[in-house]
Amino acid sequence: MVLYKEENFLVVHPGSKHTLFSFGLQDSLSPPQYKIPSIVYQDPKTKEYKSKRNENEDGEGSIKLIEIHPIKAAKIVDVNAFNYLLKIILQSVITNNPIITINQIPLLLIIPSLTWSRANIEYVTKYVIETLEFTAFNILDISLASTFGIGSSTNSIVVNVGYESMQIVPVLGYQIIKYASKYINGVGSNLINEELAKILPNLSSSQIEDLKTSNIYEVLNDHADSFYTYDDINNAGVTNDEDEFDIAKKITEDSVEPTTIAETNGNSKPEESNGNTKQEEEVSEEDQKPNHELETNKFIDSKTGSKIAVGKERFQGCNKLINIIAENIYKSLKLIPDLEKRQECYTNIIIVGSTGKIPGFKEGVLYKLSQDYRIREPRTDNGTSGGDDGKDDGINSALAKYQQAEDDVEGESNNDLSQVPNTIKLAKYPDYFPEWKKPKEKGGSWDDIYFLGGEIYGKQIFSNNSNHGRELFIDSDVYEERGPQSIWDVSI
Repeated sequence: MVLYKEENFLVVHPGSKHTLFSFGLQDSLSPPQYKIPSIVYQDPKTKEYKSKRNENEDGEGSIKLIEIHPIKAAKIVDVNAFNYLLKIILQSVITNNPIITINQIPLLLIIPSLTWSRANIEYVTKYVIETLEFTAFNILDISLASTFGIGSSTNSIVVNVGYESMQIVPVLGYQIIKYASKYINGVGSNLINEELAKILPNLSSSQIEDLKTSNIYEVLNDHADSFYTYDDINNAGVTNDEDEFDIAKKITEDSVEPTTIAETNGNSKPEESNGNTKQEEEVSEEDQKPNHELETNKFIDSKTGSKIAVGKERFQGCNKLINIIAENIYKSLKLIPDLEKRQECYTNIIIVGSTGKIPGFKEGVLYKLSQDYRIREPRTDNGTSGGDDGKDDGINSALAKYQQAEDDVEGESNNDLSQVPNTIKLAKYPDYFPEWKKPKEKGGSWDDIYFLGGEIYGKQIFSNNSNHGRELFIDSDVYEERGPQSIWDVSI
């Protein structure tokens, strides 16, 4: 079996809005190098696909190309358009590396196998081998890839939050448990946009998105130490008191250029000012306060460059999505009969997707899970709880005592009476892989942890001398013998 050089590995994760990919593994495995829109264009007459909107649009008789989104809500809706997207990626790699031939490049796709149909996967396999002429190809489920990236446990539950869909998948012993998995269509970070639009009706849809992705938008969980109380945050936007904060009152200022965000996910460094060309402005005491202590704060409108001020509305909008995630994590893990493995999943919760970049969002999921589902220890003789807080102790103590008395009667259909979960935690990110910790002010690139897992898996299958008695990827010989269905013989 031919082995491949790591500097020629092509790892691709196609998403509904963007596709991430890297060509070549660095010495220290790094976040994805490139982020491109998951869009291709089609000539309405010839039905041919194009990579740019402006192709065939110049001069007289120009043709307006149709914008095609091959993936929607984590499902392939146009497999031919998706295949062309892969062709665009390959062409860019070859163009930028002219001395590389395609038979030197192994391709690994990181996909949500829960929503990609077998027929589509086989069709993609056929295109990759026969048309693009790759000589090494495999796929990896995004939940497995996330677990590989974390590396601390073989058991986890992976929450993949997209824009218009969400998948919650338990992984036990490096195997996805499909019968306990949840796919929720139409529910994703779009819920945040919808809630913010209700609270801030004066903002446009693009401004809502700018606010959501800005550094002033966050979820407050440590209510005792916050500037606002829990009631303040949750009652905002519904008061008739005219003295309350203005909702998204636009600030008229000199034109401010929006911050440029590199598409390479942290590989570029911001320019450093030497302080010699411009006198630094004096920072006021108000500007030095953390976001949660400010009555109002500002974000930048990406279309105009102007600043827009918002009040405590910037701490709202996530509750509905957080509640849905917590409820479905519980419903999913309730279907895992092995209580020890179920508990281990509760202590290895992995949340992936850009929504996890919102400060406090992941902690908000843990807070809701703990509040609604964690089993706390019974009260002690002095009347205090054996848990770390006193909420709902009566109910939880009763459940715990009942479980101890009944000793988990076999065949009991009501799994609510088990003592799981007694601990709920996010999976711990690895201490190594320094590139994934940058930029620190954004929490690193851990929300793309599945990509790290794909890189680790690629090293194992494309450059490992031991094949463990089976093929680890499709090559020309395997495909010639078994065709597109051979993908199921090599994927895990």
